[in-house]
Amino acid sequence: MKKLVNRSSIASGLLWFAFWLLSLIYWEILLQFAVFGKLSSTFGYAAGFSLGFAGLLALVSMLLPRKIRFWGMALLSLVLLFLYGSQMVYRFIFGTLYSVSQMGMGGNALTSFWKETLMTMWENIAWLLVLPVPFAALIGLRLLKKKWFDPSGWCGALCALLLAAAVHLLLLQCLTAAGTGYYTDYYYYTTGQIVTNQAASRFGLLTALRLEIFGSEVEAAPVQPVVEEPAVQPQATEPDVPEETQPPVEYNVLELDFDELNAMTEDEAILALNEYCAGLTGTNKNEYTGMLSDYNLIVICAESFSTAAIQKDVTPTLYKLASEGILFNNFYNSYPNTTTDGEYSMCLGLYPDSSRNKASSSMYASRNIYLPYALGNAFSEQRGVPGYGYHNYQGFYYGRDESHPNMGYSMKFAEDGMKFTYHWPASDLEMMEQSVADYISSDSQFHAYYMTFSGHYQYHRGTNMIANSNYDQVADLPYSEGSKCYLSCHIELDKALAYLLEQLEDAGVADKTAIVLAGDHFPYGLADYQYSELVGYEIDSFSKFKSSLIFWVGGLEENIVVDEYCCNVDILPTILNLWGFEYDSRMLAGTDVFSDGDHVAVLVDRSFLTDKVWLNTNTGEIVYLTDESELPPGYIDRMIQLVETKFSISASILQNGYYNFIYGLEAPTVDMKTW
Repeated sequence: MKKLVNRSSIASGLLWFAFWLLSLIYWEILLQFAVFGKLSSTFGYAAGFSLGFAGLLALVSMLLPRKIRFWGMALLSLVLLFLYGSQMVYRFIFGTLYSVSQMGMGGNALTSFWKETLMTMWENIAWLLVLPVPFAALIGLRLLKKKWFDPSGWCGALCALLLAAAVHLLLLQCLTAAGTGYYTDYYYYTTGQIVTNQAASRFGLLTALRLEIFGSEVEAAPVQPVVEEPAVQPQATEPDVPEETQPPVEYNVLELDFDELNAMTEDEAILALNEYCAGLTGTNKNEYTGMLSDYNLIVICAESFSTAAIQKDVTPTLYKLASEGILFNNFYNSYPNTTTDGEYSMCLGLYPDSSRNKASSSMYASRNIYLPYALGNAFSEQRGVPGYGYHNYQGFYYGRDESHPNMGYSMKFAEDGMKFTYHWPASDLEMMEQSVADYISSDSQFHAYYMTFSGHYQYHRGTNMIANSNYDQVADLPYSEGSKCYLSCHIELDKALAYLLEQLEDAGVADKTAIVLAGDHFPYGLADYQYSELVGYEIDSFSKFKSSLIFWVGGLEENIVVDEYCCNVDILPTILNLWGFEYDSRMLAGTDVFSDGDHVAVLVDRSFLTDKVWLNTNTGEIVYLTDESELPPGYIDRMIQLVETKFSISASILQNGYYNFIYGLEAPTVDMKTW
């Protein structure tokens, strides 16, 4: 009899192991098709790693008291159902999965966007209706045979878990055997800095989140810092000019004695940053250094702005600003979504920390560290010019009421210095009307920063009051409804800019003012076909991120054309050079576009574009823009390492409050809240 009970117990544990395994594989397959449109070629990893989770769930289920076992299993099933369902809904809205570090912000986003969330759920109801199948199966098993929940099958569950552990070790060996270089499956499994989409597509959602919380149990190969090649020395225009008469090359760096700095600390992370910076020459000063030193500067990070928003007859002011001044032919927006990351890169010239185990956004984490190169601080500390900042949404969202004052701005937000007719989204024009009088002056230099809101998703007249208010101007255009609403939202931005230009003209300072405007991210609220119809060509994985950086310079007699590849992080160092600020270019991830050296546009997944090659890290595809034989030896490997280094150095500068150390300030408490 005892032996029979043991067999029944083992069978019960194996039954529930099979139930959890099939449930997880079902949800993973559903997520793969809903998010990525197909089943990944590496789905075997996702299925294999699911064995471990199924074993744990089975063991927990069998250890529960018999009377509450069903209810405990139902609760576990509902938690998983919510996890996969919320990831789907988040992806339908924002175009990507959320990470562990975004869970707080993700919940904030979904509750703030509750109308959009409900509409998105309705539009994708078919996916959501098939999500509860495993939960329904559990209820069916309960109704069919209640006694299946009675035996305590911990022994069978434990056996399954041991089997799963063996399969787990085998999968790790397979990862290693398949290659350990950059952008291999091994790389995506072990690297500490990667976006959730890339891990989830290869290893499954639960494994991606496990790696974010606990890190990899396999050690990753260290990234070797890349030392930049010295800038090209200027050549004499005449061969008979003596070498000693050639002007010396000057660099945008501080005079630092790194040996002395090394003696001041034993912190290994700080010492590594010192070694890295000491090995660089920095970017060279050039003919554009200080060219705009006496200009006023207005910087605008525009919600979901892109090339698609520029239509000569629909948004004439945007068209005018984009056609005059410094023209960037190869500017790419690095981010598919997440405003705070695009804003961080633009404002600080660093890539956001994408570490798997961080739990705070980089912008919010930066609120306690010294940021000498943020423009608000640079203007106030080096020029005595105060910085004014504005955002037409609540200040607590993304913690801007803490992070932006730390960048040197006196901030005004919705219901905190400004009031708006509509709240979702609020009007950019109304924000401009309530702000320009604060800073525009005819007799002193000024600097202002804006984070706009009118261009926000969802592009639907029923939920977006801005889209509805300007719709009559786009109603007859030959575009889909979503595209028309996107343009309608950006008409509001266009009106705001027209008002700004009018005020600058009236004050007599338009010819001494520059306006820099870039989008925070790709307009994820548009489907690819909608974006394609607006820009006039079919977009692909690279071209969808090609965007417009507006750099309007009043009074400039002739446009300046920039062909170098660049992205969000390059905006700040370019401005710092043009205004002639003192800064150390070695301590920024971005590069002044007018300097010598490497120029590269980098996407958030580390794909990159240069004037020689385009590399897609997700597929391994390389597009050569020049004959492969003409590339410098090891060029692609060096660029890969350069990009990796830029990300790791950016994270280290933030995590260790490096600017505080360099400028002799008290070490900050950097609240990354690692798991």
